[in-house]
Amino acid sequence: MRGLAWRASCLVAAVYGYFLIFAQFAWVELIRSAGGQEKPMLGAMAVAGMAAGFWIAWKGVTAGKIRIGLALAALASALAPLADGMMSMLTVSILTGIGVGMSTVGLATLLPSWCGLFWVGLGTGVGYACCNLPIVFQQSSAHQAWIGSVFAVVGLLVFPGNQNTHHEEPPRREIPFVSVLVLFTALVWLDSAAFFIIQHAVDLKSGTWGSGLLWRNAALHLAAAIASGVWLKSCRRTFVPASAWGLLAVAALAVNHETSRSVAGWLYPVGVSLYSVALVAWPGWFSGARAQHSIGWRAAWLFAIAGWFGSANGIGMAETLQRVPVTFILISGVCVLGVLVSSNRLSWRVLTAAAIVWVVAFLGEKKADVPETDSVALGKQVYLAEGCIHCHSQYVRPGSLDELNWGPVRTDSLKGKPVVIGNRRQGPDLTDVGARRSATWLKLHFINPQAFSPGSPMPSYAYLFKDRRGDDLVHYLQANGLDGMTDVFQKAMTWQPESSQSAGRGAELFQNHCAVCHGASGKGDGEMSGLLTKAPANLVDGPFVWSSAGTGRIRQIIKFGIPGTDMPGHETLKDEQIVALEEFVSCLRKLASETGRE
Repeated sequence: MRGLAWRASCLVAAVYGYFLIFAQFAWVELIRSAGGQEKPMLGAMAVAGMAAGFWIAWKGVTAGKIRIGLALAALASALAPLADGMMSMLTVSILTGIGVGMSTVGLATLLPSWCGLFWVGLGTGVGYACCNLPIVFQQSSAHQAWIGSVFAVVGLLVFPGNQNTHHEEPPRREIPFVSVLVLFTALVWLDSAAFFIIQHAVDLKSGTWGSGLLWRNAALHLAAAIASGVWLKSCRRTFVPASAWGLLAVAALAVNHETSRSVAGWLYPVGVSLYSVALVAWPGWFSGARAQHSIGWRAAWLFAIAGWFGSANGIGMAETLQRVPVTFILISGVCVLGVLVSSNRLSWRVLTAAAIVWVVAFLGEKKADVPETDSVALGKQVYLAEGCIHCHSQYVRPGSLDELNWGPVRTDSLKGKPVVIGNRRQGPDLTDVGARRSATWLKLHFINPQAFSPGSPMPSYAYLFKDRRGDDLVHYLQANGLDGMTDVFQKAMTWQPESSQSAGRGAELFQNHCAVCHGASGKGDGEMSGLLTKAPANLVDGPFVWSSAGTGRIRQIIKFGIPGTDMPGHETLKDEQIVALEEFVSCLRKLASETGRE
């Protein structure tokens, strides 16, 4: 019996580890990096996931169907780094949705016959903890996709071989199922939105999920998930998701402000693990269903609405935000409290906790120097006050080389108040810089421009990041030219140098322009590598996800970077310098290949 429970717990870890590291994280980043349209792909994945969940509930959950789901999930994440067109990305999205939909609904249906609530908590905690380990969390998106495949394969290997129809305790209905849907949809929606914002705002991520905090976060996830499993078994079950909302709400408020951000780093993982275990266990233990067929239908509805719908809407509403809106916290709180009131589960403790959250939210907004939504406008004021206008233009000259290097011509250049076309140009044009540089790269460049451009006359602006001015400036520049992303990406995929003649000295060019991130030997271990959102590519050993097409693609990446990632372009280099760099990078790859054959 204990062996069956261990296998079931490992299967939970595999399924939810896969979902977190690939379906919710790595696949989104791969779509962005490849220039794909994020919303249609994620929408297709969600629709496929919901359809697969309802299909397995309708046909009846069996071990064989769950195994098929895991196999499809493994295939999807293995192919994901190779997807570079609309049809291939759509295929991966649909396969991922089908695999996750069948696996999650099937698993929730059979869990009560395999193990108890403690094992569900343990499995969820192990899965989340593994995703937060530095060796996993700091990998490139491509590597994370393949790690997702490993999770799915592990799920196939540990799959319980037999079933026991004995429940740990008689199934019961805690609250009406409609209330369950509202409760968990609110939690998943808030979590998805807040986590997306945290992971894509440099200052928020460094204060909560920085490289030195990952082991702590992994431990918190594991401990909280185990505690959730024990708590669900021994108390009124609605207290677990209600407590999770309280922790998430306080964390979301705290993460917006530098002085309280460290608190968010402790509370957020705990809140996520608490409600996640409850979500996995609810259909089988607390929905009132006894027959597996009924449990399957409960799971299908819960994961379709709370899981897929809640997650997709959370990410969709947050994709352009740099701070967690207080409105998100209040809306989710109204939903959670509404469920507790309507179900007669509201106690004075819950009411007091909610009141504290709302008071903190109100005071936090009052004490803020300025509304967070004004960040771009404030950034423009910093841009003007620091004199950026004296060295950088915001004007693409029609019919000139500017259009190739800096993006499409803007018709509104003279309509700004004040006009920021610039007095002269010593540095690059910044009209469409948001389409060409990531927020992480911009911040690092402001702090230490000499590291990226040796001999550059640009001074360090590290002092701006001692308060919010630096982040506001980055937000302003990021907002510039986002509409030009498609144009920049198209040029980055089609450009080729007019001549294939090399200027030579590729090694010197590499040390001056590339080694700061990719390392002196090209292994992705440069001075700035640990500060980037994702580890730079290993140009010696691979994987060569973005440059698998060969020489022509390498030249395009050197010239224009990879829009949507931390890889910048080198627009001012001459064609012969681009060719020289490409030859040097290709030699690194070729040398590694020849050494491997020996």
